[in-house]
Amino acid sequence: MRKQVVILFILLLLVWGLSIIKSYSFIIENYYSRAFYPFLSHFFKFLFQWVPFSVGDVFYLVTIVFYLILGALLFINLLKKNGRKAASILLKLVNLGLGLYVLFYISWGLNYYRQPLSVQMELQVDNISKSDYILVLDKYIEQTNSLREKLDLDTLLRERADLDLSIDMLNDKVLKGILSKTQVKVKSPLSSEIVSFFTVTGYFNPFTQEVQVNKKIPLVAYPFTVVHELGHQMGIGFEDECNFIAFLKLRDHSNTWYRYAVNYEIMQYLLRPLYSEDREKYNSFLAKLSPKVIEDMQYERDFWKSYTSWFNTLTNLFYTRYLTHNNQPEGMTRYSMVSKLVVAWELKNRGL
Repeated sequence: MRKQVVILFILLLLVWGLSIIKSYSFIIENYYSRAFYPFLSHFFKFLFQWVPFSVGDVFYLVTIVFYLILGALLFINLLKKNGRKAASILLKLVNLGLGLYVLFYISWGLNYYRQPLSVQMELQVDNISKSDYILVLDKYIEQTNSLREKLDLDTLLRERADLDLSIDMLNDKVLKGILSKTQVKVKSPLSSEIVSFFTVTGYFNPFTQEVQVNKKIPLVAYPFTVVHELGHQMGIGFEDECNFIAFLKLRDHSNTWYRYAVNYEIMQYLLRPLYSEDREKYNSFLAKLSPKVIEDMQYERDFWKSYTSWFNTLTNLFYTRYLTHNNQPEGMTRYSMVSKLVVAWELKNRGL
């Protein structure tokens, strides 16, 4: 048990050190996100990128099983009033949790504390007028309608998007220096069906640095999700910023599907604030959408509705707490904050 106490002391020191480092975004940006993280990613690429399945999913399953076994052993020893053995098992549980916490932040999690993209790209997100916002929304509704008329969903392949978009991100010049290009690859979850019950479109595993994209999600959302998750893999922590990277990479793409996907997603993010602020205006903009776009939106709603349950509500609450703990006090609302980045970018680059 003495060994476990020593390990606990070391881990607590590391947790304390990480809590201090989190306060210095300049140091994290320049020495972690742009230097250490890309270097460390070579190790994870060597270990896991060549494996055809999601090693991260296996890691999660093994960790859960190990915790359950230790928890059962702790309970049994408490019933037997074997205090010394119970204390040893409890220390192992605590050390495992702290070890995972330290590994999470060293392997990727400190990216949550890097300098915001709005600062690095000089975007004025706090000076957006309602008239500017409406102008941009109108533009994206028009573009979404136009692109949808040119699109045949029956001819699209997810595997092709995985390859195309991975290559595009690897060759990125728009966000030079901001994105780590050590490894850029998309995998599938062990079970997209199970992942769908979490209502998850895709996810990044910080312990193995793998990207998994749900292969069952509607095609209209797929390219946007791929780039969003690759943004995480390339060192971006904030959810709105990964959405914004998808916007930057897909808005002028030569592929109609990819352009439609980003316009379709951004249009909905721009619409959402109006739903709570001005329902009448929201309905008026909704009425501008073409029948095909409305059909896509309804298909998506029906798809996720078939997987929605109390379990999904519970996981959303957990993820909200996770985001709040990791420098995103807005929780799930953080995704929608991409609308401010898009409007600020339009005002700066398009002269609207």
